[in-house]
Amino acid sequence: MMGDTLFLQFYNQIKDSYFDLCNGFSDTHDLCRSKGDFYWTQHEVDSSRWYDEGIYAQRKLPIEKGTVYISAIYLNHLYQSYVWAREYPDIQFVVGGPVAAERSCNDEAWNPVYFQLAPNTSLPGNLKITGMSVEDRFHVPNFSGQWKLMIPESVAPSSPIYFSYTLDNRCYWSKCVYCNIALHAGELFRQRKKLDFEFKEVTHPGTKIVRLNTGSLTPAHIRKLLPTLPRRDDFEYRLFMRPARPENNALKEAIGSMKESFPKMTLGLGIEFPSDRMLKYAGKGFGKDEILESLAICRDHDIRTNGNVMLGWNNLIEEDLHELRDFMERVPAGSMATIQVRWLFAHPYTEIHETCSGEPVHLGPFYLGFRTEVDDAQTALNREAADIIDHYSSIKVFRPDGMAGVRRYLERG
Repeated sequence: MMGDTLFLQFYNQIKDSYFDLCNGFSDTHDLCRSKGDFYWTQHEVDSSRWYDEGIYAQRKLPIEKGTVYISAIYLNHLYQSYVWAREYPDIQFVVGGPVAAERSCNDEAWNPVYFQLAPNTSLPGNLKITGMSVEDRFHVPNFSGQWKLMIPESVAPSSPIYFSYTLDNRCYWSKCVYCNIALHAGELFRQRKKLDFEFKEVTHPGTKIVRLNTGSLTPAHIRKLLPTLPRRDDFEYRLFMRPARPENNALKEAIGSMKESFPKMTLGLGIEFPSDRMLKYAGKGFGKDEILESLAICRDHDIRTNGNVMLGWNNLIEEDLHELRDFMERVPAGSMATIQVRWLFAHPYTEIHETCSGEPVHLGPFYLGFRTEVDDAQTALNREAADIIDHYSSIKVFRPDGMAGVRRYLERG
């Protein structure tokens, strides 16, 4: 029987593959265990169903009164918390996690980063969304406890699992025009000082996919962290790296210092739109030649890469398409496993939100931003960009994930 204090985490299987554990309380396992019980509930993995408000009323909690701390990894977790707060008036809900981040931190007001409350809307009195960490909440130093992963009983031993290990909660670059992580309150910065890689003690026998959480790997991370990662056949790593000259130099230094190859890992690279003009506009701080260098380094050293590309820009010119085609022609064949293509989304408080337009997206009382709308001329340029990516997918041997969704937006143009 559970007590009256729960630490709730979401999880579910992703496309008959690995289980995404959304393990927000692993950093504070001992602290949480001393205060209450862990509780897992299912995450809705189909984002097309996130806006069906009926699905949120179907999940019941095992207690009727007390306190529930919720780790919100995805935006629909916030809405589920809102629904619960209305259904369970005798439970106090405290919601933290990445999507509960704040622009500033004070006792008088809470300023969310990832959404805005609809006008004339207030949160239920028993719902507190906060960018504070669990340690801050209980007045203990951040990362002062031992990391430990509890695995839901319904996850089969043979199933791959995907979980996170926090390095810090910021992006050291924080200049991209479409990203709001730069707005995270500096007072709430957390950084793991001692990297003991406690996740190597996880006893689950299936494949363990570890996301090393930080907005973007710093050159220091690359030099010091990557060569020391535990090497085991049942471990894989997911990381995000800026394909910029400082990171490339650090990656070459790390490779040169190692007697063995890196463990199995996938580097996500923010290609966005690979023309030098568009990269400058997006605030990336690197050019397409630096991206190509990153890809060459990774191909030569058997490091798997995924490229992230965005369409839906409203300021493309013909020269950008020429540069995109030149970039794809120069991409080393086999250097990318996938290119994740997505339509540009304007999050609140970002530069893109202020300079583009689109139909507002709401999840209950939460305004999330909009998918950009483009005129006929820009639709044609974005469509040509999509055609170029599709054309080179077989030539350069990568899978263009997300293209079907992008094509749907292009058809609306």
